[in-house]
Amino acid sequence: MEGSNPHTGSLIVLIINCVAFTLALPLVDFSRVTVSWYWLAFLGAGISSPALALLFMYRSIAHIGVAPTNSIINTHAFFGPFIAIFMIGERPHPAIWAGIALVIAGVYLLIGGGDLRKHARYAWLPFMTAICFGLAHNLRKMGFGGTDSLLLGGFLQGVSSLAVAPFVLKIATRGQAYVFNRRSMQFFFFAGLGMAAAQFALLYALRWGQVSLIAPIMATGPLFALFLTYTMLGGREKLTTRIVGGACLMVLGVLIVTSLK
Repeated sequence: MEGSNPHTGSLIVLIINCVAFTLALPLVDFSRVTVSWYWLAFLGAGISSPALALLFMYRSIAHIGVAPTNSIINTHAFFGPFIAIFMIGERPHPAIWAGIALVIAGVYLLIGGGDLRKHARYAWLPFMTAICFGLAHNLRKMGFGGTDSLLLGGFLQGVSSLAVAPFVLKIATRGQAYVFNRRSMQFFFFAGLGMAAAQFALLYALRWGQVSLIAPIMATGPLFALFLTYTMLGGREKLTTRIVGGACLMVLGVLIVTSLK
């Protein structure tokens, strides 16, 4: 972000993600692919997340701050399975809800939580971000009803998100200018490749697994972010009892979720 800003980075990352899946299209066996209404699910997933999710997230950060926003956003670990009950008919095991609660509590401790009482007016913004994330998981799962191609699904959602994101980012940041410079774009480029790899892995997981199992594991992102911050950015994050406790809760929650058949 040094020399640039978050919405510029978001735009570049989305461009690289879309280009990566576009370049991979020759690997798709189109002889086995037929046009399907299920493709709309992938297009909708790209609009829901990251496009609309970014809109609500940036507005939430502007009104209530980063830590409270991130803490609430990770409730997508709950909204994903909850929406799956109605959209795709999943019936999560009761113990999964206990695991989800532990994961969310762990994330809250890890990030630091926040006092939302004075920001109650805007608390709906991060919850809308979480709902967009959860909805996107279910739309991707639905999309595989019409195709089993991970690359095609990634391409469809990448195109829709990139088509909408420039307008969404402008609205979310109230017209702030994009800031492009060579040094920052080098890092954004690799971040875009990382996002493409993450999207491919997520699509692979959703094709074979249940949303109620995958969404809680996805919510453990802050744990890996903490580790990578320590290894890549010179240990700028200090380990505290709160952070260790949050990490332990997250790991316990994931163990409960993934131990169920």
